Amino acid sequence: MLHVVVDREKIVGPLQKVQSIVDKKTIMNIINNVFIYTDDENLFLEATDLEISYRGKIPCKILHQGAVTVNSRKLYEIIRDFPSQEIEFKEDDNYWITIGAGEKAEYKIGGLPPDDFPKFRQINSENYTDISSNTLKSLIDKTIFSASFDEKKFALSGIFVQQINEGSDPETTTSLIRMVSSDGHRLSLMESEVDSEHFDLTKGIILPRKGAQEIKKIIEEKEVARLGVDEKFCFVHSGDDQLVIRLIEGTFPDYRVIIPETRERFFTFKKELVYNALKRISVLCSDNIFRGVKASVAQGAMEIESLDKNLGEAREIVEVTFDGEPFEIAFNAKYMMDALMVMDSKEVILTVNNSDSPCLLTGEDDPGFLGLIMPMQLETE
Repeated sequence: MLHVVVDREKIVGPLQKVQSIVDKKTIMNIINNVFIYTDDENLFLEATDLEISYRGKIPCKILHQGAVTVNSRKLYEIIRDFPSQEIEFKEDDNYWITIGAGEKAEYKIGGLPPDDFPKFRQINSENYTDISSNTLKSLIDKTIFSASFDEKKFALSGIFVQQINEGSDPETTTSLIRMVSSDGHRLSLMESEVDSEHFDLTKGIILPRKGAQEIKKIIEEKEVARLGVDEKFCFVHSGDDQLVIRLIEGTFPDYRVIIPETRERFFTFKKELVYNALKRISVLCSDNIFRGVKASVAQGAMEIESLDKNLGEAREIVEVTFDGEPFEIAFNAKYMMDALMVMDSKEVILTVNNSDSPCLLTGEDDPGFLGLIMPMQLETE
């Protein structure tokens, strides 16, 4: 029967990570639990919602090997505020577990048979790449915000991940990992170089939004992550943490057809000035999502005004770098703000070829990133 002593700081992190994975609405009580077991040297935690599975390894002092499952939320709340740094876990009869610290504290919590817990999917894939954790986090951060929340757009509810090979000579070909998301009104694309020696993802996969969010958590404060694909699953291994994520089945639309091949008309602006102006103008928009604004661009300046006149009117002028013929564009301020928020560049380039062309956002300090916002139609008087 399980009997271990573990440092509170080493176990509280993995327990915190699994809280968003565990399915609290399920009628299967067993997957409300976390599966705790040992090998000769370590304690392991597993959690799953049947779509995402997590495994964490924790060094500890093992007095007796064993396995139990207990409620994930209750265990985390006990451990998080436990009065002692060193915590003893001891399995009792009928799947109960005692959590104690000598005479200082003692808690008892009931569990369920470990044999009923879903088995962790073993990944033996040779299709993987090792990638910088900072790079992987940036790829996700700069695309996840524009994935669709519409349940009818199933294929758009995640991030499309694909390997792009640039160049015809195998010795000089550059491999990129590209992530793309879209909700039909906007699109974000981010790419970065990747080691393709053991990796082939040219067909592409759709990573669910929740899975992408969990990846960010396990790679936090790590240097490297191993990313791989095995049949209908994606796996990520970073440090002592592992994730196995069921991929979205479906076909991601051909996003390339809406990205203009030429950049005929563009101007630059200071990100902070435009973001803050859009934020203030959005106060007078009655819809929290569709915040239409019109931008009148002329030499040296852009005038932004709200299209929604129900609550009031707002207008601001911001400085831009442009010396072409004046023109007008209309777009959703929220979509523009979302894209600007993930960009690192202080100076942003906005390309808009004509009134029907999408707005493209790029910046020198955001290599590999492209933000695209579909235009809104301006009413003609």
